[in-house]
Amino acid sequence: MITISVTDDRREKKEHGTFEFPVAVYHYAMKDCAMGTINWHWHEEIQLTLVTRGSVCFYADGKGYEIHKGDGFFINSGRLHMAREEGNSNAAYLCLDFHPRLLTSYPGSIFAEKYVKPFLEGGQFSHLKLESKKAAHQAVLDMVREIGMLYDIKAYGYEMSIQAKIHLLWLNLISVQRPDKGESRRPGQGHETVQEIISYLRTHYREAISLEEVGRAVGFSASECCRQFKQLTGDTIGNYLKSYRLTRSIELLEETDLSVSEIALESGFSGASYYIESFKRELGKTPLQYRKELLEV
Repeated sequence: MITISVTDDRREKKEHGTFEFPVAVYHYAMKDCAMGTINWHWHEEIQLTLVTRGSVCFYADGKGYEIHKGDGFFINSGRLHMAREEGNSNAAYLCLDFHPRLLTSYPGSIFAEKYVKPFLEGGQFSHLKLESKKAAHQAVLDMVREIGMLYDIKAYGYEMSIQAKIHLLWLNLISVQRPDKGESRRPGQGHETVQEIISYLRTHYREAISLEEVGRAVGFSASECCRQFKQLTGDTIGNYLKSYRLTRSIELLEETDLSVSEIALESGFSGASYYIESFKRELGKTPLQYRKELLEV
């Protein structure tokens, strides 16, 4: 079961690639992800995805984008995002992550100052839906696919070939494709508040949490917290909290011998019945069925 381990501010703990070669390629099948979801997180790496099967919904900056087979999605460095299967448990996608320093050569270079920093620091280049019907987008998607093949095969010199393709891929993105300026936002707008809300929920998820308590914790009214959270993540605070509690319960099912009732309380659910109902609605099976299937593997 694929899960994303994050810090309190939702930064992903895992580094992608190595310091010497900060590139990684993953092949995600949504059926292998907890609740068919890659949950909210962010990382310093730039990310490009290519849907290889079915449809996947990617969320960024308060909007959801349904991406079908053959199309893809771009997420810039430091942007909060998530992915969820869209009506097809057989959905899958290829994911390319690379650190921006791969593009800069060295601090202060013309590459860093002219072609990288302005696009990382501004708020207008957060994300982009890549559509295969557009020729410029298709060129980027083709390079993502080629990089994936080079990474998987790892023939001699593959690192240099991948770096060259990433440079060309980035040039295509910044010179031809830009997010709609009407959808851009000021750098950091609402981001810090939402991170504080998430941090509070992750710290207190075992407790009964009210929106008023969340508001007092971050210095806003309950309604303003809900507005900012919905605007940036596209989800409600309540849905996020339930999803996080279910994720924690899955960890307890896998790693402990606690009973379902004990796991329900430990995960913050008001009772076993509500926990079982919520679990079955999201995963299509009860917690005991889930645990039994794990033991049979």
